[in-house]
Amino acid sequence: MQVDLRKLSKLPKYKENLMVSDDTIFSYLTPVAKIDHVAKKVIVEYWYSMTTSKHINYVAKEFNYEVVRKELCI
Repeated sequence: MQVDLRKLSKLPKYKENLMVSDDTIFSYLTPVAKIDHVAKKVIVEYWYSMTTSKHINYVAKEFNYEVVRKELCI
């Protein structure tokens, strides 16, 4: 995935390690969740650490979106 870092935005909190593009949340420069602006949801496909989960939940709260965690199927 090629991402132009100049096009990522930062929110007031977690400025060091949290960035957001139009449709993706990045924690420590790793894409960790998709943002669905139509459905007003943040979609998380994997389990992440406490810090990354805080980043995801913070973005969802800032946008007033629901966090949807997909179940992993093996």
